[in-house]
Parts: sequence; structure tokens; C-alpha cells
Amino acid sequence: MDILKIPQVQKFFEVVLDPALQILFAAAILYFIYGVFTFIRKSDDSAERITGANHILWSTVGLFIMISVWGIIAVIKKTINV
Repeated sequence: MDILKIPQVQKFFEVVLDPALQILFAAAILYFIYGVFTFIRKSDDSAERITGANHILWSTVGLFIMISVWGIIAVIKKTINV
């Protein structure tokens, strides 16, 4: 029996996990934009510029990880024909 074909599990993915992932993507993008604004707005203060650059860096890393995991899950789903 394939666990992913159970209607309750599919409903859980549709109702809980998909919106949660969308919120995480949106939060990472907003964090990136916040870092860009901090980097530009506080360009005269080196400490704040470094803080903005760190926000940009870590939000980019987070987005990369989320997109990579999403791609790996898609490959696994295609492989096992889900």
C-alpha cells in the first residue's frame, strides 16, 4: 500500500504542507528584500552594511536549499510514479 495515495495524506499535503511551504518561500523572499533595503539604506555604516549583506546571503542560501529540496522531491515522485 502506497502511503502517498491515501486520501487523508493527500489532503494533509494540500491543506497543511503546501501553504506552509508557500509561506516559507514568501518569508525568505521578504527577508532577502529586507536585506537589500538594509544594505542600500545604511550604506554609509559598515556594520549595518555587513548586516544587510548577511541577510542577503542567508536568505539566498535558504531559498537555494528550499528549491533544491523541492526539486529532489519532484524527481523522487517521478521515479516512483506518484
